[in-house]
Amino acid sequence: MSDTPLITAVMIFRNGEDYIAEAIGSILAQSFTDWELVLVDDGSWDGATAIAKDFAAAHPGRIRYIEHPDHANLGMSASRNAGVAAGRGRYISFLDADDIWLPERLGVFVEVARQFPAAGMIYGSTLYWYSWAGDGESYLGEQDQPGDMQLPVRRLIPPPVALRKFINTAGGCLPGICSLLVRRDAYDAVGGFEPSFRGLYEDQVFLSKMTATQPVVVIAEVLDHYRQHAASCCSQALTTGEYDPVGYHPARGTYLRWLQAYLRTIGLDDAALDRAVARQLRPYRLPGYIPVDRRVRRLWNGATRRIRAATPGAVLRQWWRLSAWRHARRAGRT
Repeated sequence: MSDTPLITAVMIFRNGEDYIAEAIGSILAQSFTDWELVLVDDGSWDGATAIAKDFAAAHPGRIRYIEHPDHANLGMSASRNAGVAAGRGRYISFLDADDIWLPERLGVFVEVARQFPAAGMIYGSTLYWYSWAGDGESYLGEQDQPGDMQLPVRRLIPPPVALRKFINTAGGCLPGICSLLVRRDAYDAVGGFEPSFRGLYEDQVFLSKMTATQPVVVIAEVLDHYRQHAASCCSQALTTGEYDPVGYHPARGTYLRWLQAYLRTIGLDDAALDRAVARQLRPYRLPGYIPVDRRVRRLWNGATRRIRAATPGAVLRQWWRLSAWRHARRAGRT
């Protein structure tokens, strides 16, 4: 590694003692070695803090541990910004403490960055990783599946083309936070992450800022795994009703209102994007729409369960493959 590494990897965490060692290990295993890792502790109270400090002590100069004053919990956005500020790399990449990179991940992204020096951000498809437990087990019984980026690969995509696609698919083609490589000057130009978004949608806010103003490149390779588990931010928000992978939910309304204001603030004149945001905002302006939508979906799910219980397996599988609801469920995952 050079005195000034090419890449700063930022890993934020709040607890996660069961996964963080594997995540850090996946960075240490990278075939591309010109990187540094900043571990940002966002107020952990389990063993993750000690694990992170042990890795930093074992790899001085390459891995650094930092925390907020008084070991405070300031949220995901503020923590990512702190990690970036502490780093020195010309490029920035993120890996959450419950996810992993494949060994060739950084090397492929650096190669593409050199081919497209004008790109403010490079991103690829993330594997939604349900089978992480091994031994034939799968979280929620789901199969691993890569995200669908729905854009041409290895081409410079001008702004705000990717942002339009994000909105028109209701987030169905978003990359994961662990599949980005961001040029530091582009990160600085958009102001990094928005601290007011402490958890949900903090990644989509940042992606929106980048793709609204910066050219991007998409790659086809799947080089990171996004672990699906019950303790994740999205899973916990499901229990509170703040998030829903299929239907309308308060967190998305907050994001869309922010995005509409942000596009006006930066003066982005794109009629198609404005219409798409306004169209998706309409349900959030109708009092009571979200609980009604949830009631309808509960009725649908009940009918689905009854059909599945009464239908022979082969017929059921064909119906489920053709189901528009199944398609919408997958397209809406964030």
